Amino acid sequence: MNVPASRRRRYLLPGLMSATTVFGLACWAILATEPGCLAAQGHWSSGAGKCHTRLCLLQGDCGEMASPIVACNKVQVGDSRGRVYFHLGNPLPGAGAEAEWPAGKADNGMIRARFEDDRLVSLACPVTP
Repeated sequence: MNVPASRRRRYLLPGLMSATTVFGLACWAILATEPGCLAAQGHWSSGAGKCHTRLCLLQGDCGEMASPIVACNKVQVGDSRGRVYFHLGNPLPGAGAEAEWPAGKADNGMIRARFEDDRLVSLACPVTP
């Protein structure tokens, strides 16, 4: 049985749209959980109940970490500003060549980073007790 090409094309687009929607919903459902977020190499914001993947750099919002000090060991001199922001979260407003984050919820100091040409040149993390 031969089906005309125009008729086949008519059903192709809705089929592709449906498959794309199912895939998108599956990804969203996985990333909406902490284990799924960590499996996607993201970081989980327990306060907001939200997963931040590296797409946060394109979106301009990597969230606020409750304790960015725990990620100090994941960044090093020479890392890009984006990598630092991904691991430590959004810095306090007004970040330019220098950026700051509260180390944690309790008053245990500030994390300070200095950038040149969007590369980390120094990072000062308070010592954890």
